[in-house]
Amino acid sequence: MPQTIDDVSGAAKRIAVVVLLVLATLVWTVGGLALWANRQMLNTNNWVQTSDRLLRDEAIRTALSTALLDRLYQSKPVENQLREQLPENLQPLVGPLAAGLRQAATRRTPEILGSTAALTAWEKANEAAHKTFLKVLDGDVAAGGQVNLDVKSLLQQVASGAGVSPDVVEKLPARYQQIQILRSDQIKAAQDATHTLKTLPWVLFPLAVVLFGGAIALSWDRRRAIVWCGGCVLFAGVAILAARRLGGDAVVNALADAPNVRPAAKATLAIGTSLLKDVAWGSILFGALVVFGAWVAGPGRWATGIRRTSAPALRDHPAAVRVALGLLLLLLVIWGPVPWTRNPVWIVVIAAAAFAWLEWMRHRTLDEFADVPTGELMRRMRSSLPGRRPAAAADDPLLRLERLADLRTRGVLDETEYEREKAALLSTAP
Repeated sequence: MPQTIDDVSGAAKRIAVVVLLVLATLVWTVGGLALWANRQMLNTNNWVQTSDRLLRDEAIRTALSTALLDRLYQSKPVENQLREQLPENLQPLVGPLAAGLRQAATRRTPEILGSTAALTAWEKANEAAHKTFLKVLDGDVAAGGQVNLDVKSLLQQVASGAGVSPDVVEKLPARYQQIQILRSDQIKAAQDATHTLKTLPWVLFPLAVVLFGGAIALSWDRRRAIVWCGGCVLFAGVAILAARRLGGDAVVNALADAPNVRPAAKATLAIGTSLLKDVAWGSILFGALVVFGAWVAGPGRWATGIRRTSAPALRDHPAAVRVALGLLLLLLVIWGPVPWTRNPVWIVVIAAAAFAWLEWMRHRTLDEFADVPTGELMRRMRSSLPGRRPAAAADDPLLRLERLADLRTRGVLDETEYEREKAALLSTAP
């Protein structure tokens, strides 16, 4: 048979829905990556907290201690100080003594860097460097044309722990007292990237919502389309986690050739992308909630059973149901598993959507199961217990009514046949 115009139009709509869902998923995924970069690179509090976590990691402290000691001994200030303090006849011992101090410092420096004083100095240095970094990205001119992290205070604590005077740090060249973050030839590219990062999340997420909305509008079954949209958001979260894992392995393999550096590189990457993991799990949780909210309204056996079981409570105790939903939302906020559960604006938006969904589900459920008696949940639980006689269960009028309703839902019985069978069953019920 030749295809009709309606058939062609239906096929085109189905293709359009699939294309829109794929595009929305890609846009949502890129938006998640952009949101992470925005929060990590452009938020001073997040930068400082991440830096603090980095220094608290043992592998990173060990690698950083080696780098700081290399800087401390780079221009031989320790040897020079020993040479000034030792008499002429002991000058040949300067080299061995400096090497011994270096070995002792290598063992002790990670502990020094984990002290409260070192952590405080590290946080202040990172906060100052990041504020300068943001000013440069906003167009200010950096001193010397670059952005540096001042580690002078840390070097002084390392020197003190190594058994030498902290004054030796003052004799170090300025380049050894700082860690370069941004060179002058990188500033223009960083400013352009910053402008992009600031706008991307505000463009991509609304665009993804529009694409999801278009897929729902074109779908012949909008409830199922919402389920697919939630599934796409969930999938985007999983894709972000996969990108974090694969990208992290590639970065570690590219930058950490030496085996002794790999643990620190892996720890740095894991901590540095922890906010990305939060973004991914936030997407997964949000998608799962959307999927559940749309699925439970569907015609499936389990979804229908949930609505039927909850009908008495929704009918007789609507206020209690609303309070229960409010308590669940409060528990979610207290738990705070993902960033949006700790954001006041998103909390209000999600709460409003949740209560709107509850009212819609309540009216839908009461329209379907207005005559379900109180105690439906307990009756179902008792009927599922082992040892109940099948015959008794089969003769239960409520079960027979449920089967009739299921047959009507599936289209086996039309409305006239359903009413006739229902009247006959009620007339014979004890």
